[in-house]
Amino acid sequence: MLRKFSIKLCLFLSPLIFLLIGYLITDPFKIIRTYEAYPDNFAKSLNRDRISTQIFLNNNKQYNYKSFIFGSSRSSVFYAREWGKHINDETPYHFDASCETISGVATKLKFIESKGNKIDHALFVFDRSLFNYEQDTLGSVFVQDYRVSGLDWWKYHTIFVNTYFSKGFFVAFYDNLLTGNFRNYMKQFLEFRKINYTPVVNDFIFTSYIEQIKKDSIGYYNQPDFFYKRSKAKNLQPTAIKPYQLKYLEMIKESLKKNNTKFKIILGPTYDQHYFNQQDLDILIKYFGKESIYDFSGINEYTENIANYYEIYHYKPSVANAIMNRIYATK
Repeated sequence: MLRKFSIKLCLFLSPLIFLLIGYLITDPFKIIRTYEAYPDNFAKSLNRDRISTQIFLNNNKQYNYKSFIFGSSRSSVFYAREWGKHINDETPYHFDASCETISGVATKLKFIESKGNKIDHALFVFDRSLFNYEQDTLGSVFVQDYRVSGLDWWKYHTIFVNTYFSKGFFVAFYDNLLTGNFRNYMKQFLEFRKINYTPVVNDFIFTSYIEQIKKDSIGYYNQPDFFYKRSKAKNLQPTAIKPYQLKYLEMIKESLKKNNTKFKIILGPTYDQHYFNQQDLDILIKYFGKESIYDFSGINEYTENIANYYEIYHYKPSVANAIMNRIYATK
């Protein structure tokens, strides 16, 4: 009787066991094993925070990074080596994360210090979203690496296992893995853009956007419903910085002071043309000084031209270069 029950139970659980074995073998999120490089993210669902943490750990012993860029994916266009020209550093490190949070920035600074690095230079690319996202509500693509956040190892991996089994992710993953095809339905689960990662300095490049614009820039910017029309009125936003987030600003301030870091904070030119709230700006000034903050939010020369954007979320490297040339200009 027990033997028959065991056989039936094994048969019942065999699909689950098969999928779990597949998860361990294929490592779909590239988090079970360590990797020396992550060349691209097309048809994958990789976590940018994990990549930034792992590449740092892979290379830090050799390069002993001392200059860092922090921010969300909007910071990606501030290419590390371009920034390095302004601070005389050939290998600055881009320690960003998709949907980065202010707590993520603060803990990254502490993590870097824990590895013995001296932080000589820092570039922070901020906007309102940095204060709107919460790490504990983000999914597998956005959750912070447990080695930096302090999240329990098993809780971290549970998030990815849940994603693997939810909403048909594994169907899309194995369909692509076995056939090599990328079907329209997969966009819900896998990255449909070509995004390439650079070695050593850890920039990431929106390859698909660049290729599409190069091929047909007029067609690209005339896609229906691609860019929404913005109001000419001054768009004032409510406060974004919450009281509990002040401790993270204090953590950042302490790290910068401890390392005698030369730093700049850029409030980026987001497509929505929303102005950074004045009360929030006053808080940043209180912690970091007015002379270190550069506000490019709202309506200005960068946000007026849609050709300065890949889409409504990300501006281009040309904008980032213009901003860096401006804020690092010799006085």
